Amino acid sequence: MLGPVYRLAGSGLTDSEIANRLDVTEVRVQNCVAWMQCFLSCKDRDELIQDASFSSKIAKMM
Repeated sequence: MLGPVYRLAGSGLTDSEIANRLDVTEVRVQNCVAWMQCFLSCKDRDELIQDASFSSKIAKMM
């Protein structure tokens, strides 16, 4: 669940949009985002999105 949420958050989708795409509750998405922010030491969602976006660009280069 974390991978898809991470990728979709990195593409700029809201929690609600992510929940709809993954057919889960918005609360579950919010919990995933909060956990990832803590695990990756991101101060806020914007930093998490930047990290996910950067990771996506690096993965495409390889």
